[in-house]
Amino acid sequence: MSRHWDVAVIGAGPAGMAAAMEGASLGLRVAVLDEQPRPGGQVYRHAARPAPGLEGALGPDHAEGMALVERFLAADVEYLPGTTVWDLNGALEIGFSRAGVASQASAAQVILATGAMERPVPIPGWTLPGVMTVGAAQILLKTAALVPAAPVVLAGSGPLLYLLAWQQLQAGATIRALVETTPRSNYLASVPYAPALALESGLLARGRGWLRDLRQAGVERIHGATDLGIEGRRACEAIAFTAGGARRRLEAGLVLLHEGVIPNTHVTMALGCDHVWDGAQACWRPRLDAEGQTSLAGILVAGDGGGIMGAQAAEHQGLLAARAAAEALGRAAPDDGRAA
Repeated sequence: MSRHWDVAVIGAGPAGMAAAMEGASLGLRVAVLDEQPRPGGQVYRHAARPAPGLEGALGPDHAEGMALVERFLAADVEYLPGTTVWDLNGALEIGFSRAGVASQASAAQVILATGAMERPVPIPGWTLPGVMTVGAAQILLKTAALVPAAPVVLAGSGPLLYLLAWQQLQAGATIRALVETTPRSNYLASVPYAPALALESGLLARGRGWLRDLRQAGVERIHGATDLGIEGRRACEAIAFTAGGARRRLEAGLVLLHEGVIPNTHVTMALGCDHVWDGAQACWRPRLDAEGQTSLAGILVAGDGGGIMGAQAAEHQGLLAARAAAEALGRAAPDDGRAA
């Protein structure tokens, strides 16, 4: 092997950056391999170099992401952006490509911080030009300041649906409608979680702010939509659906689809790690202990790749995983409560 690291972190999102910085602070030789040209992951994508004029449209997460990225870039970490990991085995040997050159390396511990992916939910016509996922549209907004020129319809469920609608609105787009697919029964089923949600007053206030701004902009919200389909001969012309017992059709040249996010389990599945079905999130996730250890020795997971919890929780999980890796290598961290 051409290189050897104490810890190899795959992914430079919130969990990966936090894990790398913690490992380096404990005296470990840490490398971070990430396919993107800059750190931040999806949630903090382009945080260090936002497209001109987009700072306000990206919201408060942008400032949080900038601070984390700056600390990461200043850390004593071997950072390998633009790197594609194409092989990882149980012996913790890593095959990767960077700048057209294939290399191999090994690590004593590997922390997978591969994050989340959008839940794929096919509907009729979803492959037509003019139909994208919400996540894809957000990438274009963050990296290239691309804002739709024509009115947009967003369809699906989950907080990212509302966040992107708000971001697009702030960037100057016209949002025609939000076609929400969440069944009313789900709202009743969420009642037991209300006390915990009440403790997150900041998140609630942020969400209410998005909905207020969308309402004031005249964006129509359609609840309980079912039987969605995209209409068009060669490109998207309209979205059709059933709501309130009636069939409706909204003309649109651009429809953005989203049905939430799920853990990106491609690597853990390929490795043969044990997985469990998460009934609450309706997805598979790797079986992990409290520190992120998988069923394979030396392979840990931090962040949304182990279960959807968000950026702040991902940072804490990165700390826990790094400390577990350090302990496995005989470099136990002092108990200062930072990851509590």
